[in-house]
Amino acid sequence: MDADPTEGYLRRAELLAELGHYDEAVAELDQPIARDPGNSEALVLLAAVELAAGRAEAGLAAARRACAADPDALPPLVEQGLALCDLRRFKEAAAVADQILAAGPDDPYAQLHGAAILGEARNGQRALDAAWHAVALEPDNARAHLVLAGIAGRLELTDLAERARGEAVRLDPKLATVSGRLRRYAPLAVGDHRVTTMAVYASAYTVAVAVLTATLHPTTPSASRGLALVFGAGGLGLLGLLAMRLPKPLRGQLHADRASAVAGYAALAGPLLILLYAWIGTPWPLVVAIAATAVAGVALVSKMRL
Repeated sequence: MDADPTEGYLRRAELLAELGHYDEAVAELDQPIARDPGNSEALVLLAAVELAAGRAEAGLAAARRACAADPDALPPLVEQGLALCDLRRFKEAAAVADQILAAGPDDPYAQLHGAAILGEARNGQRALDAAWHAVALEPDNARAHLVLAGIAGRLELTDLAERARGEAVRLDPKLATVSGRLRRYAPLAVGDHRVTTMAVYASAYTVAVAVLTATLHPTTPSASRGLALVFGAGGLGLLGLLAMRLPKPLRGQLHADRASAVAGYAALAGPLLILLYAWIGTPWPLVVAIAATAVAGVALVSKMRL
């Protein structure tokens, strides 16, 4: 008797979706769904692929077919809730989230995903309580802490959001740069803006000082170098002070998150290069300092697109 090829189709579809080949992934799923139109697992995966491809209507249709095929299963409800959020049908999404939470009061999967959907559809105490419960049920689940961080961040509970995100990154360092579905669960938290703001201000300061000292260099090089010494040292000290005032989870993010690390080190290079100009007197370090701010800007833009 021939083995059922369904599993192979599903795994290939998952791999193609992870690589961003969504149309090919959908094509892989055509076969198992054609063989068994009530295959809930294949329909759930189809819904997830369609959502990842930005086709929320198709994702919702697949999720509803999966719900009809297996009314008691939670994954179809999760995909349905996410699709409704993408379609901005938040009232319906919140109702689905409540259904998920009620179906699994002691199920970590239900509490995690129900809280995440409710947090996006109708954030509030109910979503926060569910996220806390998910963390209590599975304290070593990094994604549960990430969901809690996202909900707390939306509620402007800054300290809680930072602690939860820090714990998530401690449990799974790869979550320092979340993308895709995880990014919607934990949008840019309030604390993340501190890292971004620090890099932006440092870059602006570097450009202003570099332009000023470069303008003065041809006519009054001594005054230019003197200003570079004062402003370079002041900028370096201010940047160090701001960095020390960051909470420990965010300081750790500067090492774990590549984009944040590039932006941070590029911003730090600016004042150092200005001091180098004050020491050697040639304007080339000023040019490199301005280039460093461009590097920091590119890193910040890439982080925002994740």
